[in-house]
Amino acid sequence: MQHKGSNVKPVSYIVIICLLCGMIQSTVSGSIMKHSFSPEQTDTHDTSNNLSSNSSSSDILEMIQQVNASILRTYIQKIQGFGPHPTGSKACEALGEYLYGTLNTFQLSVHYDLWRYKLHSGKNIIASLQGTESSNIVVVSAHYDSVSVSPGGNDDGSGVAVVLAAADILSHYHFNCTVRFVLFSGEEQGLLGSHEYVQNASRKGETIIGDLQLDGVGCAVTSDDGSKITHHANNQSFWMVDISKTIASTYYNEIGLEVIGLPHVTFSDHESFVEYNYDASYFWEYGLTPYYHTSDDTLDHMNMTYLAKVCKLTVGTLVSIAKLHPRLSNEDLDISIKGGALAFPSQFCVRIENKKSIIDTANVTINIAMRNLRTGQYVVVKIHTYNVTCNWTFTKEIETVWEFQIIGRRYSTQMISFDVIVKGIKDDVTLYTTQHTIGVLAGRFVFLFPKW
Repeated sequence: MQHKGSNVKPVSYIVIICLLCGMIQSTVSGSIMKHSFSPEQTDTHDTSNNLSSNSSSSDILEMIQQVNASILRTYIQKIQGFGPHPTGSKACEALGEYLYGTLNTFQLSVHYDLWRYKLHSGKNIIASLQGTESSNIVVVSAHYDSVSVSPGGNDDGSGVAVVLAAADILSHYHFNCTVRFVLFSGEEQGLLGSHEYVQNASRKGETIIGDLQLDGVGCAVTSDDGSKITHHANNQSFWMVDISKTIASTYYNEIGLEVIGLPHVTFSDHESFVEYNYDASYFWEYGLTPYYHTSDDTLDHMNMTYLAKVCKLTVGTLVSIAKLHPRLSNEDLDISIKGGALAFPSQFCVRIENKKSIIDTANVTINIAMRNLRTGQYVVVKIHTYNVTCNWTFTKEIETVWEFQIIGRRYSTQMISFDVIVKGIKDDVTLYTTQHTIGVLAGRFVFLFPKW
């Protein structure tokens, strides 16, 4: 509040504060930005041209062509034949034994993962296909428990059927990453089985580069429903959506689906991975079935042609991820932002360090943007007779350090947000790290507040 008779303008206080803040380095290590829900998906990867060369080889087409709708139907018939199978029931136990036995026939390494949470307990089922780089893991998952009144044909017999079919097909091939085919219990009680699984993986320091979750992917009533699939992810995990879009486009004649990329949602097991700072995404049918969580969630109300399309998309996406060769993690990139006196003679300086340069270079796109804090619009400066937007994008291979500096521009006085977004490309597609701060522009000065 400004007192009567005061002659000092509010902007003077701002400039004084910022002059002091300019002496403080606004330097923070690049961090992973996690959100349970993102209202807009503007900070997404564009990896349409970033898949490694062997990800589009003929074996992807060969694997996609092995998907069989009749086999998917048989799996769902078996699953719903156990009747309602909530976690802890005899039916769930019996279904788990059937699923374990089925995965075991694919010559994979299969084991139960027992969990307990308060009054609940159950078994997850894990089948592993060892990769040539066993430290990197990609997970494809679904949940095999149902609600108490439902035989679980679509929720989540559809997802389980896709995981089984993918396990059968991929078991005949080799990949850089270890592939885990995971069937969770306890999902309907609050993601309990997946939470315990991911918590243990985090404690052991496992390098899970991504989880593809399938939950309710077998219903399509209209032709529009049957031609689309939604793929949900937060900003950091959106590279998985982009890979699925590339697969859907490249093999459209075989798959026949359009991938609709949407923000992260929290109501399936992929949320457990996100909670522990792993990348994860969620395939969900485009048109929600009216038989969700009812006694009529059965094969009669499902579309096997559609489910086969989803399975093909899943196989192609999973293979593309499993063939990646990631050697850097988000923690290996450090973003530093300097303004004021610490940037002298520049007006500001952005510095990105590859802390694991001895291991690999970092192939990335970098976006640096200044926006008016009130309007959200990009800052515009006049250079000679041109208006120039303060929004820069670069594609770089960072060996050790990359810097960007600005000098000699005159800005109108305003509060700003200053954003740096780094996204991986090529073999570093899994990288995503950001840095945000705020500051003040005043003439030729750029004052950036320290990160608090």
